[in-house]
Amino acid sequence: MDVQELQFGHRRVCLYRLTDATAPLVYSIDYHENGQLLIDAARQIGCDGFNLVTISSLHWNQELSPWPVETVVSRDDRFTGGAPQLLPLLTDDIVPQVERMLDGAPQWRCLAGYSLGGLFAMWTAFHSDLFTRILSASGSMWYPGWLEYAREHEPMANLQGVYLSAGEQESTSRNAVLQTVGERTQALAALLTERGVNATFELNPGNHFKNPPLRVVKGIKWLLHNS
Repeated sequence: MDVQELQFGHRRVCLYRLTDATAPLVYSIDYHENGQLLIDAARQIGCDGFNLVTISSLHWNQELSPWPVETVVSRDDRFTGGAPQLLPLLTDDIVPQVERMLDGAPQWRCLAGYSLGGLFAMWTAFHSDLFTRILSASGSMWYPGWLEYAREHEPMANLQGVYLSAGEQESTSRNAVLQTVGERTQALAALLTERGVNATFELNPGNHFKNPPLRVVKGIKWLLHNS
């Protein structure tokens, strides 16, 4: 396995070449760099046929939030709405530099993320046509105003597959905002399906922190076989 690393300011980007250069390419938004964990989980469930890029060391709450909101989770929240600034770095700098290291263009690109990374991935589908598949594992669909935004706007026309998931215990949170995540994620899946997007929702056992790598690769496997 060939691993190459790039640095974009404070952001760390790792390319894992697992198969042919023209295979689907999954860009995964990660809190910590965890490419090997994702690869190990993929092998456990027989998921192969893709290359992987991890993007980590982000200013998580700041860079991945689509717009500023007041405190939701804790008094230390910093949801400052930096996604519109991160997106051009991703599409204009990170993706071109990563793909210059490959020997050919990928068959298709997927943007994947967990938690707030999943929200950023889903938000990106409404602002860039670079990624034709989107994976949001236990994504922060509870984010204030997000579902309403999705209802009022259209995703990119070339969006061909969306995988959404949540943990079955996530909706039992004591926080009134966080406990809406299950119903809002299912509502988004239904909305995308109504608009002709091949979208699915999966409910996983456990709370928000139950085996994130496995939840992500389950989504990759679904997208490889169903989109």
